[in-house]
Amino acid sequence: MEVNICVKQIDVDEDLKAKARDLCERLAESFPAQKITSVRVLFKSERQWRIVETLLNGKNLTLHSAAKTTDLKASLETAVDKLETQLGRFLRKLQTQSVKPDAALKEKIWTSTDLTEQADDSDLEGYEYELN
Repeated sequence: MEVNICVKQIDVDEDLKAKARDLCERLAESFPAQKITSVRVLFKSERQWRIVETLLNGKNLTLHSAAKTTDLKASLETAVDKLETQLGRFLRKLQTQSVKPDAALKEKIWTSTDLTEQADDSDLEGYEYELN
């Protein structure tokens, strides 16, 4: 996994950069099945606010989060927590959408003796055309 750290209009010490790398690597270890390829962390300052934006890229996935506080460390932790929440929500959504039908149950439904041709056509008896 690649961690890119960008700094805009502010000075960031090496301890904070190391903490950002550590948090991103811990995030990738928490979700090993997702195959996270890169995380971009942007530190910037606007007036009194310290803003951290993160962009996570993975297999068929791009997530973005931002946090704005007066402390860079708190902003970093909040932004990574938001990424973790989004990633968990994405994986839960994938699990609920990927429920596959039971093959045995499907076969039982389609080969049932209750489904006969005559029973299927009983609702069409009042119409003007012939039934085959």
